[in-house]
Amino acid sequence: MKNKLTIFLIPIGIAVNFICGQIVLLLKLPIYLDSIGTITVGALCGGIPGALVGTITNLLISVSNPTTMAYMILNIIFGLLAGFLAKRGVFHSLWKTAVAGIGFGIIGGGLGSRITVWLFGGLGAGTTGAITGVLMQMGFSASTGALISELFADILDKIPTLIIVYFILKSIPARTLVKLPQGSLFIKKNGEQKEV
Repeated sequence: MKNKLTIFLIPIGIAVNFICGQIVLLLKLPIYLDSIGTITVGALCGGIPGALVGTITNLLISVSNPTTMAYMILNIIFGLLAGFLAKRGVFHSLWKTAVAGIGFGIIGGGLGSRITVWLFGGLGAGTTGAITGVLMQMGFSASTGALISELFADILDKIPTLIIVYFILKSIPARTLVKLPQGSLFIKKNGEQKEV
């Protein structure tokens, strides 16, 4: 039963990533919110299903935006990390979840900026690329400019992303959680979800 529900949640996680990412693009927000599904599935079902959600998300988005393929490793890491952090109880506390958002942002911005430098010379697309360009005009190297702009953007994105995941996890009833591979991590002994 747990495997069947995991298989059911993987396409839902992909859809959540895609829909949230598209809403952000349409509204021209300075964040991404495109890994909510990856992190939620990783927390509930384990790192491998979470990484699978991230991989498939990037593969699908790369059909219309091929550059996203280069950043697939980030979504894989986010899925694996979510599964690991769920086992450590991080998502039981709002403040721990927010701090974890900073960690996710440092990973995403740090590694993402290296990918941007290696493959695109430091100038990525969108807002981060524009900020990097401004920083380069101020005398920063492309590498440093990309690091600063992408760290800022990813931390700004991952804190609300993880807070949204926290509230999603809290909203799932215990009767559903017991059917998920890591769902029991979010259930109190009295049958209610763990609190902050």
